[in-house]
Amino acid sequence: MTATAQQKRDYYEVLGVERNAAQEQIKQAYRQLAMKFHPDRNPAPDATERFKEIAEAYAVLSDPTKREQYDTAGHAGVSERWSTEDLFRDFAFGDFFGGRFADVGGIFGDLFGARSRRGPAKARGPDLHSGLRLTLDDAARGGERVIAITRSDRCKTCGGSGAKPGTHPVVCQECQGTGQKRRIKTEKGMKLVTITACARCLGSGTIVESPCLTCHGTGYEFLPHQIKVQIPPGIDDGMLLRLAGQGEAAPPGGEPGDLLVRVLINAHPLLKREGDDLFTGAVIDFASAALGTKVDAPCLEKEIVKVTIPPGTQSGTALRLRGKGMPRLRGRGKGDLYVVVEVRTPTDLTARQRELLREFKLEAGKKSAAAQA
Repeated sequence: MTATAQQKRDYYEVLGVERNAAQEQIKQAYRQLAMKFHPDRNPAPDATERFKEIAEAYAVLSDPTKREQYDTAGHAGVSERWSTEDLFRDFAFGDFFGGRFADVGGIFGDLFGARSRRGPAKARGPDLHSGLRLTLDDAARGGERVIAITRSDRCKTCGGSGAKPGTHPVVCQECQGTGQKRRIKTEKGMKLVTITACARCLGSGTIVESPCLTCHGTGYEFLPHQIKVQIPPGIDDGMLLRLAGQGEAAPPGGEPGDLLVRVLINAHPLLKREGDDLFTGAVIDFASAALGTKVDAPCLEKEIVKVTIPPGTQSGTALRLRGKGMPRLRGRGKGDLYVVVEVRTPTDLTARQRELLREFKLEAGKKSAAAQA
């Protein structure tokens, strides 16, 4: 029932709390539901799925950053930024059960299919985050950019094992290669499981007796990289580009993480963006507004177009130029450019100008009186 964003229930509904619920209310609701639907206590066929749903809802709503993203963009906003493994990576379920479920890689790993960060399970490498600044013209054009990053790659000398060439890591005798110390006891009819990382091998399951001289036994090298990034035309400020497999290296047999590139668009001096549309201003005087005129309007790529301002145009009028906006990121064509007219009232009139305005006012009064007669 929780496979896709469309099928998922609202997280607040899952926990039975209001959207403005305090953290303590969310915590208490999770505690009660988790104990009720824990698979070791509840024999119902759907208990495992319900427990998974409850835990996922709490993992999001208990974290201020994830909760804000969920409140803003719903399930799609969360899944765009975090994988299921990311949601639980730093979440300590054991806090609610007195340390009895201390690691996602134990009972929670079985439920979520998550890969333990400890032990011989094949882990995924951490994601990397980077920023890319663009001008508005760059965002409109799209194309390829290159960003420089430094990341950990698997050591080429030892293949990531950490052991000196010609030697191999040996199985840890303390944990028999599991990387974990598991303690199980039964209390009040409920099986309690405590899982901790092996203190001798630090959760790796192996011991490196002859370290590699290149990576000093870590299995990784920190190396600079030039990564090509494809920018889709029309990309907006704050959007995230995910480059699969360009993140940090994983232990042998695992897959590297992803590189997440946040796009930041510099403000344009003359154009303001709202979605696919652009806005600019045109300042004209009172006479030009009354009689009509032509003005130059800035566009993308330093293009200048002539805009006709009709006679009688009022201040605040927006004149639309079709197809002069940003490329539509998820569709064909382009947005529009709006030229917003601002009529300036003169403040330093000459004597002749005052005389003409008085005549204008007199004629306008006569016209108004005639219209009312």
